[in-house]
Amino acid sequence: MPRKEHTSQRTKIALLFLILVIGLGGALLWASIKVTWVDGDMWRDRAERLTKNYMNKKAQRGNIYSSDGKILATTVPECDLYLDFAIRPARDNKGDIKFSKDKKDTIWETPIADSNYTKYLDTVCLILHKAFPDSSVSSFKRIIEAKRNAKKRGGCVRIKRHVPYSDWDKICKLPGWGRGVVRYVDGKSVIHNKRFHTYGNLAESVIGFNTSYLEEKYTGLEGYYDSILRGRDGRVLCRRLTWGSWIPIGKETITASEGDSLRTDSIPGYPVINGLDIVATIDTRLQDIAHYSLEHALRRYGSSAGCAILMEVETGNVLVCSSLILDTTGKYEEMPYRNVAVSDRYEPGSIFKPVILTAMYNDPSFDLDREMMLPVGRKRFSLKSKIVEDHGITNDEYPLWKAVAVSSNVAFCELAWRYYNHRRDSLFAQVARIFPYEKLNTDIVASEYKSLTHPLTYDNDFLRFCYGYTSSVSPLRMATFYNALANKGKMVKPRFCRGVIKNGEVEELPVKVIKEHICSAETAETIRDLLIGVVEEGTGDNIKNDTYSIAGKTGTAVTSPNAPTSNATFVGFFPADKPKYTCLVMMQDIKLFGRNAAPVFQDIADCVVSLDKELDCRPTITKMAELKKKNNESKSVAYPLPIVMKAPQAAIRLVHRRLGLDCSNIPNQSMWCTFQQQDDETDTKPGYVPYQIPQGQIPNCYGMTIRDALLLCRSMGIDVTYEGMGKVVSQEPKARTPITKNTKVHLKLKP
Repeated sequence: MPRKEHTSQRTKIALLFLILVIGLGGALLWASIKVTWVDGDMWRDRAERLTKNYMNKKAQRGNIYSSDGKILATTVPECDLYLDFAIRPARDNKGDIKFSKDKKDTIWETPIADSNYTKYLDTVCLILHKAFPDSSVSSFKRIIEAKRNAKKRGGCVRIKRHVPYSDWDKICKLPGWGRGVVRYVDGKSVIHNKRFHTYGNLAESVIGFNTSYLEEKYTGLEGYYDSILRGRDGRVLCRRLTWGSWIPIGKETITASEGDSLRTDSIPGYPVINGLDIVATIDTRLQDIAHYSLEHALRRYGSSAGCAILMEVETGNVLVCSSLILDTTGKYEEMPYRNVAVSDRYEPGSIFKPVILTAMYNDPSFDLDREMMLPVGRKRFSLKSKIVEDHGITNDEYPLWKAVAVSSNVAFCELAWRYYNHRRDSLFAQVARIFPYEKLNTDIVASEYKSLTHPLTYDNDFLRFCYGYTSSVSPLRMATFYNALANKGKMVKPRFCRGVIKNGEVEELPVKVIKEHICSAETAETIRDLLIGVVEEGTGDNIKNDTYSIAGKTGTAVTSPNAPTSNATFVGFFPADKPKYTCLVMMQDIKLFGRNAAPVFQDIADCVVSLDKELDCRPTITKMAELKKKNNESKSVAYPLPIVMKAPQAAIRLVHRRLGLDCSNIPNQSMWCTFQQQDDETDTKPGYVPYQIPQGQIPNCYGMTIRDALLLCRSMGIDVTYEGMGKVVSQEPKARTPITKNTKVHLKLKP
């Protein structure tokens, strides 16, 4: 080829290459200009959306506190544990696939290396077992290994739902397991919030259950105050991190008071408004005592369900509301579908008699006298009626106060038949004016039904109405009525929430009044005195005590005459002279009578008296004098104070001050003393007789408590052994025996 042609061809190639370079450079220049200036805004927006965007943010639900400052319900994170067992090609630091040394086979691996999997598998199973004690370590191990060794491995395998966040985080931090724990499934985080009840099933029907897995639908306080507790979700500007997680940029939450005026319809993002905290009226200390005392009684008597309610007289605050139902496993639990105290309707039995009596006292057409004589025992009131019978009472005549004390059905039927037989509607109208037949509409979400009463047309229905049958009422309504009697006739609405916490302070909710007066204060006091008689010398005498007085009523309503089983109830208030608390205990379908519910009442009342330091429970001197005067008893009737054989004088004085006795004018100041009661016509004064400790001799410990005997003997350097319980009934060596080296005294005690 000629040299000239060869040069021309090389020039053409160079020119073509130059044109290509210039064209490519121009295209790149144009592309950069287009990206930067022409389409710059679009690409910047797209990049911004990939790294920053407005995300929906759920508000934090408020806490529920008890009246004694404990957290009843709060929100905690929990996780669904997913593990990645997929097999993928191994890659190096540059992202290239790894091959074997001979470059023929691809190296495969799982996110959790085999060595780490084998080494920490038992640890993972132990963590899960501690979170879920019902499942063993070996069962979790079988589940994990079965899913890891499956022929068709999924990239994401669910191991366990609702794992506590702290345990889930421990698994993530195990060496080599962090890559295998899945954080997001179908674009959703495995971490979600759960409502946690600190005290488990305690008062859970009051706090509230979540009745829907897919959405937040609550019963109890959670449902009633949902708008306050829930807050309001927001849209918050977030920045994207690795693993697809997003974190908020800047302030994301505000208080409810700041958010009340915010508009969310015209702005792309708006802040989260967290829910407010509320304070329930439930007292965890009293609720705990009531729950386990009621459960023990239900189990003892084979009851199917029961409830215990404790209310403050003036405010209507429900300090205790325990609702236990026997489930299929034999446990007594609070259930989401049924609150026994609010939802159940049952025939109350004899606890309805004070309602009848109050209605009669309100009727101006006749006067009732507590000394009026009424028949008891058995009686047929008409040819069309059945015989009315009192359990365990022979035919006789009792005064009204005693008929109430022994809960005579015949006596109440006699009153109603004598004064209301020809105007039965008038009696029911009087009862309807004072008893809350309509729904209470309390501040918890629970099924509540209107109270029912059968028509009183037939003689049997009319007579049965008088002693607590033919009416279907809820336990909470009965407690509300008795609370009105304790409150001098003023009926307040029961409430389960004391207030809302705003800016660190509790805004108290107002006390709501149902009726200002269901009766006069004088009538309420008269009924109270009759109810005191029930406990002092009637069907409720099994809880009579010398520490505080109780006004209450037993109730038995037969539910199955063939079995027979009955609903047993005790309801009352205490201290009887200045009532501060009302309590009701009800047990369903037991084979005994209403007095069996009274010990649970006493357990609750004892706990209240021990905790309430402002409660005046001095029962003896003043009340005994009043009782003497009321019953016209002679001065010879003795109401002795507790006998003290020998005890430290400071301890005796402390007890007497608790009983309201004036000990200031007693000159005796000896350390040890005995107590002798001194009675005169005007007062009862304690007398202290000094006890001189014998020098060099064993003291006489007869009649002492073991605590005082130990204190006395050990103060003299004497070792003591003892057997039994109660007070000292004998000792060895005998009293006045000289003390020698290594002297030991053995005491025998009996109740």
